[in-house]
Amino acid sequence: MRRLAHPDAEIKPRSLRLPRGRPVVAVLGTTGERLATELSSALLPVLRAVLVTAERHAAAVVTAGADTGVAHLVGLAAEAVEGRLPRLVGVAPSGRVAADDAEPSQDEVRLNANHDTAVLVPGARWGEEVPALLRLVEAVAGKRRPALALLVGGDEAARAALVEHLGRDRPLLVLAGTGGLADEIAAGELAEDDDLPVLLRGGQVAVVHLDEGPDRVGAVLRRVLGAKPGASVRADVPPLAVWPRLRFRAPEAQPVVDPGYVLDYPLLADAIHEANQLVAPALHECEVEALRARERGRLLVALAIAAGFATTSFAALQVWLRGVPWPGVLVAVSGALAAVLAVVSRGAGDAEARTRAELLRALYFDHLAAPPAADDAEREQRVRELATAVARHRHEPVSAS
Repeated sequence: MRRLAHPDAEIKPRSLRLPRGRPVVAVLGTTGERLATELSSALLPVLRAVLVTAERHAAAVVTAGADTGVAHLVGLAAEAVEGRLPRLVGVAPSGRVAADDAEPSQDEVRLNANHDTAVLVPGARWGEEVPALLRLVEAVAGKRRPALALLVGGDEAARAALVEHLGRDRPLLVLAGTGGLADEIAAGELAEDDDLPVLLRGGQVAVVHLDEGPDRVGAVLRRVLGAKPGASVRADVPPLAVWPRLRFRAPEAQPVVDPGYVLDYPLLADAIHEANQLVAPALHECEVEALRARERGRLLVALAIAAGFATTSFAALQVWLRGVPWPGVLVAVSGALAAVLAVVSRGAGDAEARTRAELLRALYFDHLAAPPAADDAEREQRVRELATAVARHRHEPVSAS
């Protein structure tokens, strides 16, 4: 634990036993109150995925440090992680938390016991710790390592932190469906009389709904924490490798549309969320099937070319060794193998999987292009119809014409 002498005191990572030059995940959100039980149960798997991903990238996780709000859930998620944990650092106003083993007063809460380091900033209100928290993030990450802010719910203190964070051109992940400021951002309901809407539209922002689960949140974190500073949170299409791989590795699921798209078109937020829940998983599954078949076909073509080259080489050897019979046997065997591989490679591609993927992609954008539902009943009906269409495209026979 370290107490700052004044709010603007310099923060040195070495004094907190924190190495410099590490990625940082700053968890911002509701601090002064406990979250609803239903929301907390949905958040725990997501926060657990955040901690696991942060550890894999040697990142530090910074929270408000108190045993309440989102910081309390981060502590609970840490207890559910098997194996090593990232460094958990809490930054809190000294007038709102009870330090050491002191009994908290009426206006105080305890520090969360699962955090490794606590930084107490002079102040009596939540939000007064924000400048110190951002300085700590800057000190640990430096200019060469990424520092991502994860917004869960949020209030005015979180709003002030976001303005400073985005103003430094740092990436932001908004977890929609958690209430507060996160839902206002996802729904485009922010007032236009401050700087936050401008920074959101011009910044590196991804919006993921809580219902989309830990995998989608983890994918954004891996993309950001493993990237160079200033890299976009958008998903890039990897280039096609020159040589086919002997062992196929399925790519991570990528968002069909840009994660920050809902900021510019908030009326599509519900439709994007529904399509991501129902269509995107089936689309990714079909795309993986098509990619696996394509890689298998490329491997067969490469083997056929190698067998053809071997046939030519053995034929040249046969001309050179005229009186020796075994090169002719090798010519026949390699030539037959090249012919078989060439024939098999023609049917290696999975045209049906490609067709299913294109149908599902068209269904995704058709759902986005539909006019907004008039009421909740119509919206639920559309969701049921969408689920039925996904099942039909995924399982029924298709024509690959």
